[in-house]
Amino acid sequence: MEERMFSSNFGLIHTLCAVIAIVIGGLVVLLRKGTKQHKVLGYIFFSAMVIMNLTALFTKSIYSFGPYHLMAIGSLAFATGGVSAPVLFRKSRNWLRIHYDLMLWSYVGLIAAMFSEIAVRVPAVGIVIGGGTLFWILVIACSVATFVVGGHMISSHRRANFEPRH
Repeated sequence: MEERMFSSNFGLIHTLCAVIAIVIGGLVVLLRKGTKQHKVLGYIFFSAMVIMNLTALFTKSIYSFGPYHLMAIGSLAFATGGVSAPVLFRKSRNWLRIHYDLMLWSYVGLIAAMFSEIAVRVPAVGIVIGGGTLFWILVIACSVATFVVGGHMISSHRRANFEPRH
């Protein structure tokens, strides 16, 4: 019997968009903000996130509605809110902070998902496992660690750039 890396075309598209979002999102985080390049890369990141999250709803391994669907919906909400903030909240003096928080948290969630996937699917890192207790322990541990580190980085940068200096 032939073993396939992806169970469907949705899985392949999902993975390709995830890789694109990780790379492009990293560039957006590192490069200068407010430039044309930032905006173009930001829209590429957003597009990859939308496709990745929509295909997550149809990948074979998660057909029954569960935690991954909720995370995909949450990710869509954060990315959509973040990309919409410059338009929807432009009259608010906090629009940039809203954009900053939502976009960076969507990226941190993406990185948490990447680490979780590595922990449960890459044989060299762990063991390829199903949906048992060890699976959830690895997913939760990777996610919590990523959110703690990412949250600290977001908070530190926010204080340095958005809060008044005394």
